Amino acid sequence: MVGVLIRMKLAIIRHSMTGGKAAWMVTGGAFGLLFAAATIWLTFVDIAEPGVLGDLLACVWAMWMLGWVVGPLWGGSAVLRADHFALLPVPRRKLALGLLGAAFVGVTTAVTALAFLSLITYAAHLGALPALIAVPAAAGELVFVVLLSRVAYALVGFVATSRIGAAVTGVLFAAMIVLSQSGWMIIVAIMYSDVLTTGFSATFSTTLRWIPSSWGVVAVDAAARGDWLLVLGALASLAVVIGLLLLIWAATLGTPRRSRVTIRGTSHAPVPTGGLFAGPTGTVFRKELRTWWRDPLRTTTATVPIAWALLTTLLPLTFDAKALLPWAGPAVALFAITSACNLYSQDGTALWQTITTGAQHADVRGRQLAYLTVFGPISIALSIGFTIWSGYAWAWPWVAATVPALLGGGAGLIIYASVVAMVPGPDAHKRPDNPLERADTTGQSNVLFWIGLLPAAPALTAVILGDRLDLPVLLWAGGPISLATGIALAWWLGAAAGKKLTATGADMLHIMRTGRNTATGRAATGGVKLEVSKRDATIGILYWIGGPILLFPQGIVPFVFILVGVDVKSWFLAMYVPHAWGLAVAGAGILIGIFLCAQAVRITFRNKAIRAQREAAAARERAEAGGGDLDHELEPV
Repeated sequence: MVGVLIRMKLAIIRHSMTGGKAAWMVTGGAFGLLFAAATIWLTFVDIAEPGVLGDLLACVWAMWMLGWVVGPLWGGSAVLRADHFALLPVPRRKLALGLLGAAFVGVTTAVTALAFLSLITYAAHLGALPALIAVPAAAGELVFVVLLSRVAYALVGFVATSRIGAAVTGVLFAAMIVLSQSGWMIIVAIMYSDVLTTGFSATFSTTLRWIPSSWGVVAVDAAARGDWLLVLGALASLAVVIGLLLLIWAATLGTPRRSRVTIRGTSHAPVPTGGLFAGPTGTVFRKELRTWWRDPLRTTTATVPIAWALLTTLLPLTFDAKALLPWAGPAVALFAITSACNLYSQDGTALWQTITTGAQHADVRGRQLAYLTVFGPISIALSIGFTIWSGYAWAWPWVAATVPALLGGGAGLIIYASVVAMVPGPDAHKRPDNPLERADTTGQSNVLFWIGLLPAAPALTAVILGDRLDLPVLLWAGGPISLATGIALAWWLGAAAGKKLTATGADMLHIMRTGRNTATGRAATGGVKLEVSKRDATIGILYWIGGPILLFPQGIVPFVFILVGVDVKSWFLAMYVPHAWGLAVAGAGILIGIFLCAQAVRITFRNKAIRAQREAAAARERAEAGGGDLDHELEPV
């Protein structure tokens, strides 16, 4: 059975991973290889204090374990979904073993296996016997993290079926993201502490080694000391945990389909005849607000940015630092863009109602208003409250220059991305038991995180100039500039999304129903899919990733830090060289980042032009066929 499932998974990957998806797989694999190489490199670091290297390796392995838990929650449904085999007369444990075997065929598993070779290289420094013990220990840890991710995915999905459970899931999800992304804080804390010379505290070291991801290190260290009882205990405990996880996972595969959560609204409510809730846009606005309130998937979508912003800005308080508190509001506005970038896919084929009524522009505006209503007040409240709490009066112009632009720009970006980069997922009324099995928007979210920073650039430029030139008028001009930028972007991108939805709504509906482009579109282009080449897609994604990184965290941020005298090194390369050279390094980062961003925009618009030409050809083909395509698409809905 394992062989059949592996062949099935490879066939699905071969036929679905094209264009952008393949590019994201290659990009993710490249970053994974870098992290795996860094993990192995850690075992060759010369540290005098015995036991410290083992603790550091255990810390890194704990981060890998968290990554395996977070990854499936963010990425959506697996390639092989268990409910597809629900009607087969296959014992659940046999199915679990088969799916587990198939799970080892993938880029993430291969990269993790490479990273876990670090246990063998670490043990090789301790002797031949520890190296031999490291082989089964590393293999067991790999099986453990794969099973843990499956069990966590199933259990979190079970909790997320209600609105309260969805909110709790969002908080847990955000917490795991923060823990995963804040590894640099741990590295900074280790670098500036005496850990490398004195070692971790006994309490921390003991607690760390009680985590199952550390039991391989425990077994290797015990083998080096000749404590074979502890070696057997660690390996046996790991085997027991693996067995328990397998049993739990098998049990979740056999549970009957759960009833759907139904949240009923008020009846006989009067129809508004005036104000913000009246008219086509007001109707969509009311519908969207109810969806944000009633749909558990929207609850998770709204909870994750708020929890992520709070945890990110509150975490430095553990180091008695309040520097991030004023940025809680901007963080909500920024991360909301990545969370709500696939709204039309969440509604599924209900899009036919918008298409047949000709309410595309009203639909876009209503969704934008609802987005601002959900995330606007909380962003503003956190900005005001946390800035007062921090006591940093200098932060007010900076916060005022970011929040309006991020909110307005976000309202434009999320609706435009939902139309032009829609990722089809399970239809709203056909969602599987696990609400986490949704469209995989990992690529869109990563790109939008960096693009979402751009709307605040003009206002922040004015604030920086006002601060450096000591011009209060220019310093406080950032707020009005930010507000104007936000309104302009929301209006412009919303209008563009409305036009795009009007032109390609039928194609979007077909993609959501089938996951493929329309037949007329392929016929009009000679059977060529509306996809860009893998090479162009890969280069574009690399530009979109590298450009913003060089422009902001390696360019503008250290450049401003050096100018205003902030001494925070973190991962800012320019902060590790003398100030004169630091300005040069940061300036080079800005120039190269702008160049890469310009190249990314050029490639994106070139691909967009190609798509537009093909879509125009498809439209001409539909017109020649009598314009019956839309009716044909809507008939089975």
